[in-house]
Amino acid sequence: MSRHHYGALASVIVGWIVCRVVAVPLVRLAGDIGGHTRGGDVAVGVVVAAVPFAVLVVYSLIRLTNRSGLLRLPSVRGLLWFGWFAAGGVMGLLPYSEMGAELSLRTREAHAAPGFLHGMDMTILAGLFLVVALLLIALRARPDHTTGPVAWLEHQVEDEAEA
Repeated sequence: MSRHHYGALASVIVGWIVCRVVAVPLVRLAGDIGGHTRGGDVAVGVVVAAVPFAVLVVYSLIRLTNRSGLLRLPSVRGLLWFGWFAAGGVMGLLPYSEMGAELSLRTREAHAAPGFLHGMDMTILAGLFLVVALLLIALRARPDHTTGPVAWLEHQVEDEAEA
């Protein structure tokens, strides 16, 4: 793990803590932005939950196209930090959603921002398919390292034959 990974993990943890602490005001704010209507609040939930997946796509494209130098730019680092922070925030709000176990925010959400958490839930389900697709693309783009383990195995067989 590199220092970059520690920063990503730290921003996810900070996002999770912040959203767990201020979950109720955040849902009220989402209701204000969405107009306290089901359609508007679902749209706000979709946008909020789509941020981490969009940043994951950007990061994956940078890594898969071998443009790792872009990761040193402050604007790209800020975008990535914001995306990982938003991922932690979505995880912080998720236990309150329809798929989660906590009902206190869910009952408040029904009046303050109807559909906000439902929009997040559906985006996360769709995002899971995106993550699997990115994983498959990354695995296919991986260079062929078949000689490394084969040479190691041949060396092990030779050592056992000598013993």
